[in-house]
Amino acid sequence: MHGSTLENGFTGPTQETVHVPDVIPIFPLPKVVLLPGEILPLHIFEPRYVEMVRDAVASHRVIGMVEVMPGFENDLPGSPPVRQVGCVGFIASHQELPDGRFLLWLFGLERFRIEEEIDARTQYRQARVRFEPTPASPKRLAGIRALRQELRAMLPGLVELDGGSRNHFARHMDDASDSQLIALACQILEIPSDRKQALLEAGSLSERFLMIYEDLYRHLDSNPEIEGPGSEKVH
Repeated sequence: MHGSTLENGFTGPTQETVHVPDVIPIFPLPKVVLLPGEILPLHIFEPRYVEMVRDAVASHRVIGMVEVMPGFENDLPGSPPVRQVGCVGFIASHQELPDGRFLLWLFGLERFRIEEEIDARTQYRQARVRFEPTPASPKRLAGIRALRQELRAMLPGLVELDGGSRNHFARHMDDASDSQLIALACQILEIPSDRKQALLEAGSLSERFLMIYEDLYRHLDSNPEIEGPGSEKVH
């Protein structure tokens, strides 16, 4: 069994350990990459994945999200090759609809590497995985403290909200964990899946911050009309 601790700032089993078995169901999707700290809404309707969710809810409540390898999207609904590195997601909330479909919120825990797919009796795919927590050196994170604070200050200005809502969002950003901050930045900046996969596979949390910082200024350079706090353009 592996373990990952959910971080503060999300309704769920905060402050307790979620145990992840060595063999987990995997959910391959094209152009979808889940990051630690990210909240992913999913609508499950395909029978094999309805079975997957029902089994997960009745047991460990985890699903391994993996991206379908680029170029093999048309092989769905078969079993196309997938990325070897994915992210364990915890089913934090779910609703089963009268027709059997599921609506659920998946909370990204931590990355894993597929060691082998197993010959499962289930309709959905399962894999034996190795849990790979992201190194988070306090010393390295302290060295980019100013960069992290700049991200927290600038990202709310990139969201189309009225003044009161933006202030509320900024306070939420201040309370977000490092992993949640990176995940929010990906959503705000509309980071494509290949870049998110690179973030997921990054060598450390501080490396992820540096990558997101580059993406932020690339976004600002491409959108010179964006205005920052105080109605001044962000440069």
